[in-house]
Amino acid sequence: MLKEFVSNAALLIASFSLMGVLFKNKPLHPHSPLSTKLYWGICFGILGNVLMSFSIQVSPDNYADLRHLAVVIAGAFGGYIPALITATLIALGRITLFGFSSSAFLPASGALLTGIICGIISKLTINRTLKAFMMNFCGLLIISIIFIIRIDDAETLKNVLTMHYLISFVGGLFGYHFFVFVVESNETQNQLKHSLFKVKETEERFRLLSEYSSDMITLHNEQAEYIYISPAVKEVIHFEYPELLGKKLETFIHPDDIERINVMFKKALQEGSAESTHRFRSKFGGYVWIESTLKSVPYQEEGEKKVIIVSRNITNRKLTEQKLQEANELLNRLSYMDGLTGIANRRYFDVTLLREWSNAVDHQTPITLVMIDIDYFKKYNDTYGHLKGDFCLQTIAQAVNQLFPEPSSSSFCRYGGEEFVLILPIANSEQGLQVAQQVKETVHQLKVPHKSSEIADIITLSIGIATMYPTKSTIPDSIIKAADSALYLSKSKGRNTISIYQKPGRLLL
Repeated sequence: MLKEFVSNAALLIASFSLMGVLFKNKPLHPHSPLSTKLYWGICFGILGNVLMSFSIQVSPDNYADLRHLAVVIAGAFGGYIPALITATLIALGRITLFGFSSSAFLPASGALLTGIICGIISKLTINRTLKAFMMNFCGLLIISIIFIIRIDDAETLKNVLTMHYLISFVGGLFGYHFFVFVVESNETQNQLKHSLFKVKETEERFRLLSEYSSDMITLHNEQAEYIYISPAVKEVIHFEYPELLGKKLETFIHPDDIERINVMFKKALQEGSAESTHRFRSKFGGYVWIESTLKSVPYQEEGEKKVIIVSRNITNRKLTEQKLQEANELLNRLSYMDGLTGIANRRYFDVTLLREWSNAVDHQTPITLVMIDIDYFKKYNDTYGHLKGDFCLQTIAQAVNQLFPEPSSSSFCRYGGEEFVLILPIANSEQGLQVAQQVKETVHQLKVPHKSSEIADIITLSIGIATMYPTKSTIPDSIIKAADSALYLSKSKGRNTISIYQKPGRLLL
């Protein structure tokens, strides 16, 4: 009996293995297509008939087999359809192989009833293993009823049922778990095949992207050495693949940008991503502007991380940005420039005075303002015309402006009309007076004719000077008013003179 049981077990193993190979792409489960359930049901039906042919002798006149296990496995894994197909084929096989008789009709009916019960149990929402156990137990009950009907001797019946239950439970447990192994092996194989397909598909996509992308894609190890370079390297920096392979990234970076790209590379390794804009040496010797996105590979290979860098040439964009910046700087300079004289205008004066005032407050230093007015300039325009007047303003402005070449802390501005103003940071009254006398002498030496002047036959200046130590409680307007008061005093004293505002109620000449 043991030999026959081993033969049946070997038959189950061989059959399940063969079915697993035949239908590895058509797995059996309750939601499988009808055609798949039909194929499996037919195979299980054939297996049941084969098992029926290899019966196990449990007594001198009685035999048991494991045919119902084919119905149980079919129902547990595929539901009622393969269970009914299997049971039907076993019932037909019982009658066909052993002839139609009362002794054949009863087992055939039992097989059909087993198929129906297994189909009903397959609808239950319970664990598949528990379903298989219940199906096997119900199949054994049906077979037990058949044995009870056919065997009259109680002792023989007891021995037959004991041996049949033992064989069926052991065979059922073995058969079920081996089929689980076959199913899971097929699923693993299919998943592996699918994963390999996905990997191949991903590699193909990456190859297409890297080969046809206009961006240069490179792969680096932790030492920033090139270990892969896409074909776009020829278009971006004009190098060939072997010329970069194995070399460090910094070898081709502009010296001023090496530190920045190294910092970005370390950031990509530590934080996962980084961005950088830098200059890259071209094969032709010059440098091109490169914009790069750095990302570390989320897994380690050969014990170290890798960094992917996607780079594009942005030289044209950089040139455009540079031109735009230059244009903005020019526009900014023009916005602070007086259109007639070419020196700083009133807007520049307001901004600069506010800045220097704040600096003087912070450092507790003085600031001196020198206000300059051309004497009798209205009469000059009336006598010589406005064109000559404009030229006169230009001549004086340029002559005085040359006294303060760049870089100079002093600021010479046109305040309005024929008035000019000098901002002298960190200058006291004495220094302001020296500058004012220098300005006055410079204009005097120009000897610009002015026959309508009431004090001389050339252009002369009236100048007012104010010096203050700004505090947080004072505002720039206070020094403007003081300088303007000093200028008014110069005019009231007959013009062509310099007056110094020292403190409220007191003016020095």
